[in-house]
Amino acid sequence: MHEADKILQRIAAASRRAVSPVADELPFGLATRVIARLRDGRAPSLWESFALGALPVAVTITIACVVWGNPSMDRADDPESIARVMLQNQLSSR
Repeated sequence: MHEADKILQRIAAASRRAVSPVADELPFGLATRVIARLRDGRAPSLWESFALGALPVAVTITIACVVWGNPSMDRADDPESIARVMLQNQLSSR
């Protein structure tokens, strides 16, 4: 057996013997602190207020960009338009 296989077997055996600590309950006082923080009702920070206030403006700008930036459905580079222009140029040059 290779040396690497022996090392892997020893590691696997050691991991089977190891006992993993499982936390069944919360640390003392954590639930009370979380509830107290939720009930505290702190005022939003300046950054949070700015972000919530800027959200409608950002949505409006995004919608405007999508509406005005959308190319028209009559595109000049579709094959029918190109063929029509080429035929018109050939017919008018004669």
